[in-house]
Amino acid sequence: MSGEDSKTDDDAKRDYLIRTFSRTKRKDYENYVVNAVWNRLGMRDVKPVTQQPVLCPGKAYKFIDLYFPQVGIGVECDEAYHQNEEQHSRDIHREITIIEVLRQIHEGDYELKRIDATKPFAEFEQSIDDVVSCIADKVNEQKANGTFKPWIQAVDDWRQYYADKDRISVSDDIGFPRIVDAVNTLCSADYKGCQMGWCVPSALRPVYGDEYRTWFPKLAVNGKAIASGWNNRLSPDGLHIEEYNEYNPDAVDPVTSGQAAHDKRITFAKSTDPMTRQSSYRFVGVFQRITNNDEGTRKRYERIADSFPIIRA
Repeated sequence: MSGEDSKTDDDAKRDYLIRTFSRTKRKDYENYVVNAVWNRLGMRDVKPVTQQPVLCPGKAYKFIDLYFPQVGIGVECDEAYHQNEEQHSRDIHREITIIEVLRQIHEGDYELKRIDATKPFAEFEQSIDDVVSCIADKVNEQKANGTFKPWIQAVDDWRQYYADKDRISVSDDIGFPRIVDAVNTLCSADYKGCQMGWCVPSALRPVYGDEYRTWFPKLAVNGKAIASGWNNRLSPDGLHIEEYNEYNPDAVDPVTSGQAAHDKRITFAKSTDPMTRQSSYRFVGVFQRITNNDEGTRKRYERIADSFPIIRA
């Protein structure tokens, strides 16, 4: 077994912490605040997330400087430059990655704590301590009533991650390096290679017939991703996909033709992790074909499930 395969949970946590806190290194005050909160908290079973995307009404995004998903508390460092309207607009409207869509939360699903970095030093430090106390109180409250779920950091090995799971889910914070790795995991198969972006694996057919197929589109979120002219866009809420051909609008077939109305796709999107910069295929849900757009030039798919059973022999 290689050193990578034998990586412990503590090793995986260390690597995660190094990557997540490096995201704030170009913002001095924010960097100080997120590191101070994490280190003063001193709870290694609590997971910190930096630059947590929040989906707001109207499908606009904002990003929390530091977020603790186990207790639903966000921490925002209010620096002087945030008062600049143009900079604030850039912060809000930066492009979001597919992985961040899967990790996003919705406004109202968390409690926001603000730390004003423009205050005098003593007040600034006290506000950090107050936020830390609030987070610690929430954690200890959950521990006391038995609802706390300790942070377990998955190692970057899909085989180990899915060894004892019976479903694959959009909440799984792990990807597959190749198409064949995803298909083998889903079907408990041993294919040597698979490059088809759209197919019904033979190992899937005995259980589901032709009801489902696997799909590995190159998706774009507020951007471009083109393969043979096909552009596939994931909606900001992760619930819809639009597919169209930039070269030939007539390539989009009517939704009522053939089996299109029953087109169900177990979908894995290729995306680059914003922290590690590593590309992988992530499960984004089971999508079903619905009506085309009003002009008839774009296929539309709706997410009908956020998980799918793993076939076990």
